[in-house]
Amino acid sequence: MATIAVFNSKGGVGKTTLALNIAAESARAGHRTLIWEIDSHGDSSWLFDNQLPNGTTPAASLLHGTAKPIDLVRPTKIQGLSILSADSDSRRTENFLIHFARERRLEGLLEELEAHFDVIIFDNPPGFNESNRKLLMTVNLVIVPVIPSPLAMRGLLRVRDFVLRHRGNHAPILPVFSMTDKRRNLHKQALAEHADWPSISMSSDIEKMAVMKLPVSSYAPNSPSALAFSKLWQGVERKLREKHVLRAVHSAGVEAASVELASGQEAQPDSPSPSYFGWKGSVLSLPLE
Repeated sequence: MATIAVFNSKGGVGKTTLALNIAAESARAGHRTLIWEIDSHGDSSWLFDNQLPNGTTPAASLLHGTAKPIDLVRPTKIQGLSILSADSDSRRTENFLIHFARERRLEGLLEELEAHFDVIIFDNPPGFNESNRKLLMTVNLVIVPVIPSPLAMRGLLRVRDFVLRHRGNHAPILPVFSMTDKRRNLHKQALAEHADWPSISMSSDIEKMAVMKLPVSSYAPNSPSALAFSKLWQGVERKLREKHVLRAVHSAGVEAASVELASGQEAQPDSPSPSYFGWKGSVLSLPLE
């Protein structure tokens, strides 16, 4: 089973948007996929599962042993994609993760979910709280959405420095430019300096997620944004297979898990080039060395 954290210590960089769209792409590719929402704002649940009952306290239930993770998982509107919603009290979530990490039971929780899912994507809140630190020590891949600005880039470097200090042979870190606008000089300069980083442009199609409450591929399958998310997932999927944490999906499974698109046809993006994800082993990503 593959585990992915979508994280930047800075807020407002498009973490939830990125997490939900690549999760939808994972499900569409035939992988049983879970969004584990850590961010107490609950935006993932609001977008993809707005029928969540009031008063749900996943972290407390898990902490006190009154429920197992799979008991709290709910289906979303997307076939093949499930969600474990955030606790409304962020401190409960943080205490739960810290407690299980300290007792070395976090890996056990993930192993329990492995029978049910191929991919778990964590939608992390901003900040270097202890729960985020524990997850950064555990996952197979850290995706860091970065707005092409000095402060957001600083957040990326903080993530890199943390995993270098604390994890040793750590999971790859993948920076992804998000909310890019080529009309802005700072954005154009950053995109030129890091031309090999994946990039998701700011677009009205992405903004419509708040209205449609669906991934972009469901209502704008041939848009540049949908194709960018699809290409991003293809590269991530290939890398996770190389790391032997993601099983191949049979073609029948892909067909069964495909999401029905608005046009009735599925997007067919170009395959990523061989150098699209040029990580060196499992040490650092792209040109961060």
